[in-house]
Amino acid sequence: MKKRFNTKSLVLLGLLTALVVIFSTTPIGSIPIGPLVITLNVIPVAIAAIALGPIGGAVMGTIFGLFSFLQCFGIGVPSPMGEVLANINPVLAFVQRVVPRALDGFLVGLIFKGITRIKSLRGYYIVTGVISALFGLALFMSAMMLVGYEKGNKYNMSADMYDLMTSGGLIFYICAFVTVLCFVIGYQIVSSKKLSRTQVACSVTGFCTALLNTIFFMTALVLLFGNTEYMKEKIDGRNILLFIVTFVGINALFEMVITTVVSGAVGSALAKAKLISLPSDESDSKKSKKNKK
Repeated sequence: MKKRFNTKSLVLLGLLTALVVIFSTTPIGSIPIGPLVITLNVIPVAIAAIALGPIGGAVMGTIFGLFSFLQCFGIGVPSPMGEVLANINPVLAFVQRVVPRALDGFLVGLIFKGITRIKSLRGYYIVTGVISALFGLALFMSAMMLVGYEKGNKYNMSADMYDLMTSGGLIFYICAFVTVLCFVIGYQIVSSKKLSRTQVACSVTGFCTALLNTIFFMTALVLLFGNTEYMKEKIDGRNILLFIVTFVGINALFEMVITTVVSGAVGSALAKAKLISLPSDESDSKKSKKNKK
């Protein structure tokens, strides 16, 4: 059995680390799209999880987190929020910046391993459909929250939105329709493009990397600094979930899309070049060897 971290793996880890350094210390890692700024630091974490497994993903996530922590002190691309949090409590700022990224890399490595063990191509398409359904439902509910809360009334739920959310059957059928619709769209897009199992697995891993990074980062921010005056001013009396939705904004959606596309393309390219070996590829090669015998 081959060692997980051979020379090839260490070289790849070094290259991905170099990417994180470049993205963290230069404007290259931030893409301005109108008023939005899309960060690319999460992409090396996804690729490491794909190529090197959970441990490699955790290592790259830790490296990403360390450079994110250094940005709190003006090293590389400055982080205004990070500077404030580091002044409040540097230890908690370190935990908030590093631990979520390390956990993200480890978990998406496990997710990739789990996906690649699915034997049928239809199973891959179903996984994509389920993720599309969950993403679509979350996006729909987030939009409902943004539309249905009144800022002038300290973000309390409006009367019309309250009636809809407590209507029981109506809101259930609306959410069910959105979920099924997004599942069908995701399934049809992937199946019509006839994507390989490798492409689907890498793309799903990239999407999960960006999604979990946002969830873990914001959760740590609220848990560790939610009681500080700085965060109370940011939250401004809002529901915590509404605060996260409005704070993250559409940036997170663009990052998920970009990470999904890039991870799918890079992961597939590495697999075709035999620079990484996937569980499905290994099983296929074993079957072909048995057939030859």
